[in-house]
Amino acid sequence: NFLFFAVESVISAQLRSVYSSTNCNMPKTFRSCVQWFASMCMLSARALVTPTITLPSGDQMPQIGFGTWLAPRGRIYESTKVALDLGYRHIDEAWCYQNEAEVGKACAEKIRDGTITRDALWMTTKLWNNFHRPELVREGCLDSMTKLGVDYLDLFLIHFPVSFVPGCTEASSADQVENVLLADTWKAMESLVQEGLVRNIGVSNFEIPELEEVKAAATMPISCNQFETHPYYQRNDLLAYCKENGIAVTAHTSMGGAANIMAKFAASPPLKEDEAVLRVAEKHGTTPHAVLLAWGMQRPVMGTAVIPKSVTPDRIRANLNDPFSITLDHDDLQLFAMLDKPGLEGCFCHPKTPWLGRSEFTGSTEHYYA
Repeated sequence: NFLFFAVESVISAQLRSVYSSTNCNMPKTFRSCVQWFASMCMLSARALVTPTITLPSGDQMPQIGFGTWLAPRGRIYESTKVALDLGYRHIDEAWCYQNEAEVGKACAEKIRDGTITRDALWMTTKLWNNFHRPELVREGCLDSMTKLGVDYLDLFLIHFPVSFVPGCTEASSADQVENVLLADTWKAMESLVQEGLVRNIGVSNFEIPELEEVKAAATMPISCNQFETHPYYQRNDLLAYCKENGIAVTAHTSMGGAANIMAKFAASPPLKEDEAVLRVAEKHGTTPHAVLLAWGMQRPVMGTAVIPKSVTPDRIRANLNDPFSITLDHDDLQLFAMLDKPGLEGCFCHPKTPWLGRSEFTGSTEHYYA
């Protein structure tokens, strides 16, 4: 709001001086145009001032992205347009989210109407587990690109270090999981960069041993590792490893995943209800959501990118703007450091997923999806 009024004031002052020199009043319709132009300047300014994270290639990834997992079908299209109008320039997608086409349609419309350019938009998506065989990696990439309506991806991630048999979208039994070497999948990912389809490649939900396996075979850097991390599940060892090895980190489930489809299996209550989080939010005159996002970006080990998801315009706006109004101090960070929980106690995403070795296969998915 301050930025809007500042821009409007500067433009209006200049125009008033012009009109006063001719003894005329500024027309109301013209004043409305000034306000519209100020709004456009504000959105452009937000996109310009959003901090970025530098990847090994030198590319700059916006530190706040628009998350799309679990967004209701039919609503994510409009929500994506709202996000782009408000200044988001980083979209986080995945083949398995099953909404790439809706998001792609929204992005294409905003490019056509001049709100954004393709060069200004950072598009991340992920290779699903059923495309891990080297001969299928390109197919999985092209399928996502077609749905998103883009001719290149800014960042393409291996979604999980787990391989499903081709055609299986969700493994409910052990025979649907196969052993494809991560090194082989990674080499096929590198070929996508060489072909010009992808600018940066990385991984998601990888632990240190799996990162080591990829690194041993890689001729291109692991640009990013996206994984669940928040005050209850801080993953400091993994974060430190990524920092030491020049791997950027994107945090998913930053706000504790209360709306996560696996939330009923989590061992901890919603993070935004934690007394310490509420206390820090009250101290800074803001919301728990904003504090949790700010913590992700200001972590002592290394700042992470965050990808909050919402389909509500006011929340979409708040997730982009409010975290920047907060600077967490030493006391805040010390308080958050004490919230970390052992093992999977603080995990909200995939706490019992069998193909991650966290429970037994039963032939269905009902015991780990709500």
